[in-house]
Amino acid sequence: MSAQVQQYKKSKMPFNYVQVLIAAFGAMISSIFVFFVSEAAGASMQFSRGLFQQLTVMEIVRFTVLPFAILGLITFWIGRATPGFCRIAQWIGVAVVVVSLINPILYAADLASGIGLAVIHLIVGASWYLAVNNSNKKYNEAT
Repeated sequence: MSAQVQQYKKSKMPFNYVQVLIAAFGAMISSIFVFFVSEAAGASMQFSRGLFQQLTVMEIVRFTVLPFAILGLITFWIGRATPGFCRIAQWIGVAVVVVSLINPILYAADLASGIGLAVIHLIVGASWYLAVNNSNKKYNEAT
């Protein structure tokens, strides 16, 4: 390990939680846009199983901002003690999103709803990855 990486480990972690919150709201706005475009394209946004039967804007807000804020804070706390954890957290978030893509595809009432919610999942996953990566950029560049 280089001296610069060891210096980062001894000092406070350069993780920026505010950037994660900004990314959460960006992902929420992008997801709401996809929701309305999907509805305009004829998607019913109804699902036979899962956490909800009818997807609304409030579910998008709840299931985008809250997980981002809570998991971002947990990543921040763990990452302060172990800066390398942030790189692992990036991929854990992406893996969770990829696995959760099964739900909209299997349980959508129509194809447009499944595609719309799958795109929303991909937006949230990409936003998580980029937010955690950019929030911990100083450490990532040093390794």
